Amino acid sequence: MRSRARAVACAAPLLVAVVVAAEASRAESDPFSGTFYVEGVTEDVRTGATRAIAGHVVLSKRGEVYHASAQLATDYPTSAGAVHSDVIGTGEARLRGDALEGEASTQLVLQRVPGVDPDFAFVPREVGPRIVSSFAARLEPDGALVVLLSNRPAAGETYAATTTKLRGERVAMPGGSVPESAP
Repeated sequence: MRSRARAVACAAPLLVAVVVAAEASRAESDPFSGTFYVEGVTEDVRTGATRAIAGHVVLSKRGEVYHASAQLATDYPTSAGAVHSDVIGTGEARLRGDALEGEASTQLVLQRVPGVDPDFAFVPREVGPRIVSSFAARLEPDGALVVLLSNRPAAGETYAATTTKLRGERVAMPGGSVPESAP
């Protein structure tokens, strides 16, 4: 019995080393997959007006395609003034050189009660315009994700063309930890 316990005790560090090595190998072959907290600015192409935007982007690779999910927040300009809005969406991209290039579809969820989070139960929400974006994403030498988006209204929607620049770092997924290979 002691020899079995000793064997397990000796094997445990080896198992940890194998798992860490496998994670590092995955990170080298797939550096984009993961969760990133990003912050940036959206600029109206016509007027030059800007607004802050921030939130999470999750990238995952399936085959040769990267899938993106985003949950961001911004203060969206309306005729009654800026209102807090969630920006939710998905996209797909392919690796072109050292960058991801793709298309995304997002939608705004606008708050209707000033000063109240639109996720709060029973708070009236309004679904805002659907937006289509062309985007490019790259990793900086320090591991930061940089995303540039060109945004336009989806067919039948009203939305002023904008550009968005995001920059952020890899973070732990809810309930998880940041991989060892992450900066």
